[in-house]
Amino acid sequence: MSYQAAKEELKGVISAGYPLLYVVTEDERPVVETFHWIAKQDSLQYDVFTWNYSSGLVLEAETIHKEDIRNPFQMFKKIKEYPHNAIFVLHDLHIFFQNKELLLELKDTVLHITVPMTKEFSWKRYSDVDHCIYKHIAITAPKAEIPLELNKLIHVVRFGLPGRNEIAEMIDIIMKKTNSRYRMDREEKERLINASLGLTETEIFNAYIKSMLRNNGKIEPKTVAGEKRQIVEKQGLLEYYEPDVSLNEIGGLKPLIDWVKKRKIAYNEVIRKKYGLNLPKGLLMTGVQGCGKSYTAKAIANFLEFPMLRLDIGALMSKWLGESEENIRKAIQLAENISPCVLFIDEIDKAIPDPAGINTHEVSKRILSTLLTWLQEKKAPVFVVATANNIEHLPPEIMRKGRFDEIFFIDLPKKQERKEIFAIHLKKKGYQPEKFNLDLLAEKTEGFSGSEIEAVINESIFQAAYDQRTLEMWYLLREIDQTSPLSQTMGEKLKHIQEWARKNKLRRAN
Repeated sequence: MSYQAAKEELKGVISAGYPLLYVVTEDERPVVETFHWIAKQDSLQYDVFTWNYSSGLVLEAETIHKEDIRNPFQMFKKIKEYPHNAIFVLHDLHIFFQNKELLLELKDTVLHITVPMTKEFSWKRYSDVDHCIYKHIAITAPKAEIPLELNKLIHVVRFGLPGRNEIAEMIDIIMKKTNSRYRMDREEKERLINASLGLTETEIFNAYIKSMLRNNGKIEPKTVAGEKRQIVEKQGLLEYYEPDVSLNEIGGLKPLIDWVKKRKIAYNEVIRKKYGLNLPKGLLMTGVQGCGKSYTAKAIANFLEFPMLRLDIGALMSKWLGESEENIRKAIQLAENISPCVLFIDEIDKAIPDPAGINTHEVSKRILSTLLTWLQEKKAPVFVVATANNIEHLPPEIMRKGRFDEIFFIDLPKKQERKEIFAIHLKKKGYQPEKFNLDLLAEKTEGFSGSEIEAVINESIFQAAYDQRTLEMWYLLREIDQTSPLSQTMGEKLKHIQEWARKNKLRRAN
């Protein structure tokens, strides 16, 4: 549920007299602020209390009144006896739910504060006072754990993360309160909003202050997005990357790069709404091994200015029944929570049951089903970049439009692309590409993949360093002559892959 929708939902259920609420949230502060907002708006003039086991019961008013009531049973007694309209926000009470006596006492308290109807359907309080006292209990917790005893008494509200409008307001507030002289234009603000999506309100404010201290009052989107690394690393289901590879560092693949560049505009909300663009789903890359699929995924994330999360299907597979499916669901939810991001699904074919029965096919079927359903229905700005090596076993349901926006086949690089790959890697190593005969190198490496060309350069540099000499053409040519590329050692398999791509009319990436 969105931030604003959750606030309106809480206001609605308080107005309707619901006695017990369960607010699922990772950030308690905005929930308490929402109840203060409701209390000020409502004519019943609610008092707002907060409670946790460490601080006890606190009346959140202009003057904070703190009572040393840490014991939950004493706190329930206080709720029953309190003579005014009030909202009691109880933090992390769920940790006591194993105590059946406490559950029964909570249930009794809820029934006690429920405003019942008489037979004539008029409101009347079962108490000594001659008017109704409206009291509400709101339990906050990071996940929903509803005991059976409370199932019919409780109303669950999922308090989501701040959306674009709320984040824009936060930016304005913090810039004003810190008297920052830095002024950001509309595009900068849009990038900062994108970087902040997926963080809680508290995490956003902390990240902004941290960035301003580091950058002379400027809030850098990359610094803010870096906070998402903490969220990912705590879960342990995905790997987090801040990609440092640019599209200019990819040799060839012009059709694929052009396709990605066109999709970036869809992440500008103004342009998206103006032209009615859909958020991109992502792409699937398949083809010859060693042709830079993983490298390309990082470059795409860098170009989109998103963090990259790597989902390793094999690593999530568990021997315990049901754990693999639960892991994949948690990983998907995590990606959505910190979106916009690039989700790199490495070797998606590992989730596909194969005819030889190498995979545990029932588990694989369920994982694939979960993935495909999400790919079809996802609304979050998660750009999926998936790779597949065992392309012969890709089923029709993963190939059809709707799962991915496009499926690209990456073949061995052509001569011009091999020239570009040599130039890129030589330059990265500190050499001037123009001092080498790139045409000859490209001609001699027909059938080489990008990774094999990189290996030739690396090995040649090692040999030159060992000889304490400058890298020259003959080092490269000698290493090329000594290398047997996969196109020679696995020629038949390569031809089969290329034929399969032609037969299935996959879009060529180069």
